[in-house]
Amino acid sequence: MYPYAVESTRERLLELLVQHSFQQNADPIFTLASGRKSRYYINCKATTFMPEAMVLLGRIFFERIKAVERRFGDRIDAVGGLTLGADPIAYAIAYHSALAGMPIRAFSVRKEAKGHGAQKWVEGFDQAGARVAIIEDVVTTGGSTIRAIEGALNAGFLIQAVLALVDRQEGGLEELRKKGYELESIYTTEDLMRAAGKSG
Repeated sequence: MYPYAVESTRERLLELLVQHSFQQNADPIFTLASGRKSRYYINCKATTFMPEAMVLLGRIFFERIKAVERRFGDRIDAVGGLTLGADPIAYAIAYHSALAGMPIRAFSVRKEAKGHGAQKWVEGFDQAGARVAIIEDVVTTGGSTIRAIEGALNAGFLIQAVLALVDRQEGGLEELRKKGYELESIYTTEDLMRAAGKSG
């Protein structure tokens, strides 16, 4: 079922991120969502929407979620985060979980409440009291992750974990800790830089 062993799954996904999602420059020429300039640009969506990457993402995040469940002793019912970055990761996790016989639902948090109908913040899953993991593709300052958490709380969810594909290590982890949440990331900018150096 899996073309890669566990560790090589992580290594292959890192290769895809470096190849398709990571750019760096000697000067800070990239403008981030926060408005800050950076020498690095990480567009995870260029990777996370790829078929091969979805297989890898589903497995890696599913295993991380199972580790969280073992640590806290509670099952995670659903995963999701702020649209659009979290969406392909959440869908990959949900698909993998179904294949594994332990289904986990996926949801999307809107950037603002729907302006008509039920005016919901969350789409795809609606169960107050559900235990969820917030998913993020890239964490920089933590602002979008906090918005996702707020949307999930508004839906009545209980936040069990906050998981990111890449932590840019630019204050997001610290901001989330201030709110009482611990961030777990699969990779950091340092991992991408190191891998880019090896492939360059």
